[in-house]
Amino acid sequence: MNTAGLAAALGAVAIYAGMFAAGRAGAWDGLNGYDQTAIRFAVTTVLVLPFLWAAIMPAVRRIGIGRLFALFVLNGAPYSAVFLGGLVFAPVAYGAALVPGLQPVAVMVVALLWRGQRPALPNVLGAAICLGGVLVMLLDRQVTGNSDLPIGIGLFLLASAMWGTYTVALKTWAIEPREALATNAPLSALLYLPVYLLWQGPEAVLAAPAPAVLLQAVYQGVLVGLVALILFTVAVKTAGSAAVAALAPAIPVLATLIGWAVLDERPNGSQWAGLAVVTTGLLVGTLWPMLKARQQAAVA
Repeated sequence: MNTAGLAAALGAVAIYAGMFAAGRAGAWDGLNGYDQTAIRFAVTTVLVLPFLWAAIMPAVRRIGIGRLFALFVLNGAPYSAVFLGGLVFAPVAYGAALVPGLQPVAVMVVALLWRGQRPALPNVLGAAICLGGVLVMLLDRQVTGNSDLPIGIGLFLLASAMWGTYTVALKTWAIEPREALATNAPLSALLYLPVYLLWQGPEAVLAAPAPAVLLQAVYQGVLVGLVALILFTVAVKTAGSAAVAALAPAIPVLATLIGWAVLDERPNGSQWAGLAVVTTGLLVGTLWPMLKARQQAAVA
């Protein structure tokens, strides 16, 4: 991995890891998942439109309205509201373990049912280990002792399933990153913001402290909505998707450490154990295929 690719990949991983703490901080400031989603896509759309306006209609014609709507549901405003909503009810450690931890399982199941793609042994083993880590988290005594926590966990599970399905959809429909970036934010703003304003209204956003709203605008709207996607694309082009995927297992632990440092949400023993198992599963699912491919290339 060259220096530029490594820097871009590390930047994207760091932003995605910090997203959990940023969303949790917004919840503490009275901004629920709907509020944070509205801020995110309002800001991202304003940033994206001047640069990608010309790419929108060609993308719409190639992808089709039906598929665009599916992508909007799976990784647009609905996904954001579900994911950020989970952080209203559950600490960062749960989101950091459950959302990335179940994505390999979701991708494997959806790819099998949709594409008839049989998973390779490393994927099955990695997904099984991740499931074990998730089970450890779900058996934590805090889950049964907190009436709000199961709601957050349920939302995290749904978010993981949505993202996993989105991942398979991108590959199946051959969606280019530029097309996704050009259409996702504007479509989310067009379909979500009017419903949000009519159904809930911006009262919570207007009542929240200005620094809290600014944090969501900068982190969710600028960093997550735009910068991370650009960094991810640059990293994949310069270093390769396999090399970038190798850094993904760092997200659960890094996100939890950021939550601990910034929000003072210190995980207990069960949560650390679950995170360790999930991270191990992610490592098995990503590094084993890479090592095997290198060995085969060396032999050839």
